[in-house]
Amino acid sequence: MSTDTKAVASEPLTTAEMESTMTGIKRMLKIGAAFAVVGYLLVGFALFLEISAFHPLLEEFFATHTGWSLAGGGADRAGEAALNSQLATIHSFPSVLLWLKLGGVAHVLVGIFIALAAIVRTLALMPHRLAHEMGGE
Repeated sequence: MSTDTKAVASEPLTTAEMESTMTGIKRMLKIGAAFAVVGYLLVGFALFLEISAFHPLLEEFFATHTGWSLAGGGADRAGEAALNSQLATIHSFPSVLLWLKLGGVAHVLVGIFIALAAIVRTLALMPHRLAHEMGGE
C-alpha cells in the first residue's frame, strides 16, 4: 500500500498582505506584553501589600492579644470591640491577596499565550516571505 504525498502549492502572499500580517503580529506582541506587565504589577502589589500591611497586622495582633487565636470565637470575647475589629481586618486580607495573586498570574499567562500565538503566526508567514525573497519580487 503506497501513499502519494503531494506538496500543496500555495500562492505567496503579496508584499502588502505580508506587511499587514506583520502589523497584526506586532500588535499581538504589544497586547501580550501589556497583559504580562499588568500581571506582574498585580502580583508585585499583592506581595508589597502582604509584606507592608498584612504581616505587621498579624504581628500586632499576636503581640496585643496573646490569649486569642485568629479563629476567634467564644462567649467571653463579645465585649472586646478592638479584638473583633482587628480580627475582621485580618480575615478580609487573604481574599484580597488571593485575588491579586491569581489575577496577576492569569494576566501573565494570557500575555504568554498571546505572544506564543504571535510566534505561530510569524512562523506560518515564513514560507511566504521566503518565496517572496527567492522570487526576487
